[in-house]
Amino acid sequence: MSSQNDILRSCNTFLFDCDGVLWNYSEVIPGAPALIKYLVETNRKVYLLTNNSTRSAEQYADKCRKLGLSVTADNIICSSGVAANYLSSQGVRGPVYVLGDVGVGLELDKVGISHFGIGPDHSGDGSLLGGVDLNPNTCCVLVGFDPHINYRKLLKATTYISRGVPFYATNEDAQLPCADYVQPGTGAIVAAVKFAAGCKPIVLGKPHQPVMDVLRRRHSLDPARTIMVGDRLDTDIVFGNRFGLHSACVLTGVTTQSLLDEVKADPKRVRLRPEMEFRSVAEILEELKAADR
Repeated sequence: MSSQNDILRSCNTFLFDCDGVLWNYSEVIPGAPALIKYLVETNRKVYLLTNNSTRSAEQYADKCRKLGLSVTADNIICSSGVAANYLSSQGVRGPVYVLGDVGVGLELDKVGISHFGIGPDHSGDGSLLGGVDLNPNTCCVLVGFDPHINYRKLLKATTYISRGVPFYATNEDAQLPCADYVQPGTGAIVAAVKFAAGCKPIVLGKPHQPVMDVLRRRHSLDPARTIMVGDRLDTDIVFGNRFGLHSACVLTGVTTQSLLDEVKADPKRVRLRPEMEFRSVAEILEELKAADR
């Protein structure tokens, strides 16, 4: 069995989740800029794979620049972009009803898919059901993280799906990393629509196939020399394990040491086990530098 240092030294491609790994909200996680810089300097490939659909790849690149992370839009794969490319590959031209934020709209615009639904929905006459306006030409429903979610939006999404249009979701992350309170993630919205409509969505983000499809189309990679670094066991680590990559969990996001210990002790949760665990990306940098000596 290879040692942790041997694995890190052998990897020429590093895949990073973003929230809880490289940053938390607008604060960069200590060590992240230095690690990215070192990987680039040592001719290793760096890609960001995020399930957060609120931004487009270009918007994430702008955030990276502000936080001192040397990553361009070409090396960022976000669930909003994965969703747009998947729908385009299926011949979808719109209109798509979107529960989501501006990032989804920008990515749909790039591939020429018309859409509606992004932003606040205060339509109708103020009563529970009065004045609900449904578009009879709606071809599918796409659910991402929607900061303006309300009952009227849920009603429209479930009605469209119940009438037979396909149901897609950018991801099913239950929570977003937050130190002070529990912030429901896209998965909470998807679950509400799924339960009400009685229909399961096609999920496009990690740990599912469409993310790997986009990655392989854009970039060549050797799974045996690629590592997925994330903070979520059910998305990042399952993604790495499912596609034969090395995997590492950091404890700066949603996963705690106690949860890791529970998973390691449970033989039924093998798919959730990371190959390696680190306190943060700063510790990865320390070990990688030591391995490279």
